[in-house]
Amino acid sequence: KSPFIKKQSRQPHQIMIVPSLVLALSYALLVLFYLSSTSHGYTPSTTPSRRAFINSAIIAGAASPLVASAAGSDPYVPNVEDVKIIGTLGISLDKLAAKVGDSSQWGDASSNLAQFAKDPNFYPNYARNFISKTVKNNAEADPRVGKINLAVKTIISVKDLIDLGTGTDAECKEAVARVRKAQVLIGDFLEGSGVKDERVTKYIAAHR
Repeated sequence: KSPFIKKQSRQPHQIMIVPSLVLALSYALLVLFYLSSTSHGYTPSTTPSRRAFINSAIIAGAASPLVASAAGSDPYVPNVEDVKIIGTLGISLDKLAAKVGDSSQWGDASSNLAQFAKDPNFYPNYARNFISKTVKNNAEADPRVGKINLAVKTIISVKDLIDLGTGTDAECKEAVARVRKAQVLIGDFLEGSGVKDERVTKYIAAHR
């Protein structure tokens, strides 16, 4: 069982009461001003619309650090739950390395790799979605996503090696080396993920 699938407790959101009051009072004052202006005979041509006042309240809130944090817009904190799929892939490669290192198991390994190669974009897309939590523009080009892209391509390349090989010791060593390279690349991704977790630290240390 992969250590990455251990259930994690969620940290409760902290509530900032004072900023919430600031936002509420700001909005109340805007509404009162709107009502006052209409009661004093301002015409629609000289008085901003209700929507304009609401938008002003939203913009004012977005411009204020205190109000922004009160509205629940705390920055994303990387969580091990969000990278466990990739971490589990890295750990599962130990079994693949054992198979490709033994030419008598190449047939089984080739079947496993054929299944893996059917959806080569799954893990890169997963990595991109994770990175997009903190990189809002062009997460696809982030070097960390590139690590997973290369890891997947390296894993798939092992299939051609064993399908075309004759089972020599040199070929077995090369196949294992490619699997280990993929594990290192996954470790690089995890190291750059910002996730602070003992399981991630152990994986990185084991695949340098």
